[in-house]
Amino acid sequence: MCGISGVLSKNPGYEDKLEISLKALFHRGPDYQGTWKDDHIQLGHTRLSILDLSPLGNQPMSYENGRFQIIFNGEIYNYIEIREELFAKGYTFISQSDTEVLIAAYVHWGSQCLEKLRGMFAFAIWDRTTKKLFLARDRTGEKPLYYWCDHNSFYFTSELKALLTLLPHTPALDPIAIDLYLHYQYVPEPRTPLVGVHKLPAAHYLLINCEDWQINPQRYWSLGKIQPVEGDPIPLIRQELDRVIDLTLRSDVPIGIALSSGLDSGGIAALAAPKYKNTLQALSIGYEGRPPCDERADAAELAQYLGLPFQEIELRTSELVDFFPELVRSIDDPIADIAAYGHFAVMKSAANSGIKVMLSGLGGDELFWGYDWVLNALRLAENKLNLVTKLGNFSDSWAELDKITAFPLYNRIANSVKLPSIMASSFRQGLEISGIAPWYPQQMPFYNTRLDFRQAWHHSENLYTQAFIEQLPDRNPFQPFIVPGEWTDIPNQMCQLVFDTWQVSNCLSLGDRTSMASSVEVRIPLLDYKLIELVMGLRKSQPDHQYSSKYWLRNALKNALPNHVLQREKRGFEPPYKEWIKALLEKYRQLVLEGNLVQLGFLNREYIEKLFRDYTNNYAMVYKLIYLECWYRYVILK
Repeated sequence: MCGISGVLSKNPGYEDKLEISLKALFHRGPDYQGTWKDDHIQLGHTRLSILDLSPLGNQPMSYENGRFQIIFNGEIYNYIEIREELFAKGYTFISQSDTEVLIAAYVHWGSQCLEKLRGMFAFAIWDRTTKKLFLARDRTGEKPLYYWCDHNSFYFTSELKALLTLLPHTPALDPIAIDLYLHYQYVPEPRTPLVGVHKLPAAHYLLINCEDWQINPQRYWSLGKIQPVEGDPIPLIRQELDRVIDLTLRSDVPIGIALSSGLDSGGIAALAAPKYKNTLQALSIGYEGRPPCDERADAAELAQYLGLPFQEIELRTSELVDFFPELVRSIDDPIADIAAYGHFAVMKSAANSGIKVMLSGLGGDELFWGYDWVLNALRLAENKLNLVTKLGNFSDSWAELDKITAFPLYNRIANSVKLPSIMASSFRQGLEISGIAPWYPQQMPFYNTRLDFRQAWHHSENLYTQAFIEQLPDRNPFQPFIVPGEWTDIPNQMCQLVFDTWQVSNCLSLGDRTSMASSVEVRIPLLDYKLIELVMGLRKSQPDHQYSSKYWLRNALKNALPNHVLQREKRGFEPPYKEWIKALLEKYRQLVLEGNLVQLGFLNREYIEKLFRDYTNNYAMVYKLIYLECWYRYVILK
């Protein structure tokens, strides 16, 4: 795992700023730093040594007498198999690194090498002969790649703050992206909060020719292209899980696992423990006072059952408050996920224990229907398709229901146990019709099924200044889940929406930054693309038990985990968020009220004061506001 940085110039000559950028990426690769330059390009790399710890694995790495140069962040788990295939075709290798295999694969197959790669990656390869730069990102977006360009220069890096050191000026905040953030708690890619700064989307590559200078990312993989798979899902999934574990545990350094008491990380630990018991260690977090959300006891019990060494970390509210600016800076993007401090603490503790690779249970909820809000959105999407097909167009006047149902009071009434059943049913029906939004036929029910999104939609009219509102497209927050054309495969399309938004821009971005901040590589077995293609292919050939939560995964892990773990309700790294947000508000209230977002004319101070006074009914929005102001101050303005 590493950091990459580069500058491509259409015409020979450029300003050399690479060293400053690499300094900002030091935490991603403290073991070695290297650069390479010619008339058109500068390439820089910071290395975290995981495979082939010798200098032969250092980067930038050349191939074919220096014609090709590569900088690479990630791991190619099946590099041994690809190397054997290339060796049979006459290729030779001087190292044991996956980087050398990757560049040889590109030389042989070109962009089609991406079809061979099983792993996580963001890399750039420069061809000195053709003067073409090839960049690519893995299928689910585990590894980041930011870029900015003008008519003569193209800049790219692993992190936003490193990119800013290269640019001729600091880009302005993008109102569209800020509005999205305040609804989602993150900015869905390929957007970023800054005008002109983009992420190369997951499952895309980009080929830039110095002659025509076209910046046009191309998708090379999607869930929609997956073919149906026949067979019994349970043994097929278990077999693939075993293969994935063997691949993702290839390492020349110690490995740990972030262990909760749940199915996803527990399943990974259970499959890995029999083979890697002597090298695998389990780590988990808890909270002072051991509130109900504290999972340490259950995680410790599972680790003991599996025979794994166990380490626990207790998080304190006062430490979070004091560390918060540095936490925000480490995460790089504005991601207002209250679980971030827990993820960071686990990785920091791993690094302090000499662990350089951590396994994570991320991806299980996204692939196997682990979220209630996604299951609800699936049901609503199918209801909407039936309703629109049956009844046709709806009056725009019905759209006013969106505003009414967004009020917190409406939601409380709809879910009240004290209300007569007939009245409660009417209120809940209003929520469902609003979630379906039949008057917008291309809008798939999705993120608007979440209460925090609906509350943000309600607050925005008063939270935003008029000048800010005028810069926003109509229904801007709903744009990421517009699905044009026919809804021919709703489970597939819903899963693609989850992958393209929540998974990549919140979960994976957070996992990458909180691990790399401590120079630790995080690996995510449940997002191996072969496993994804198997699960999605099975769904195309047979029902997934009406999308019951993790039915296939639970059954595939039978005999690997105790029954009480298989049946335990999902909790995850859920902190005592009410206490944390209250403490953060006490410390950073004035910073927000007198802050940049108010001074720039984006947000209304008076309405923020109102939200802060009523914070117990607005935890999510209060945290997003605190986080955004700190992000702008400590990442952009520094």
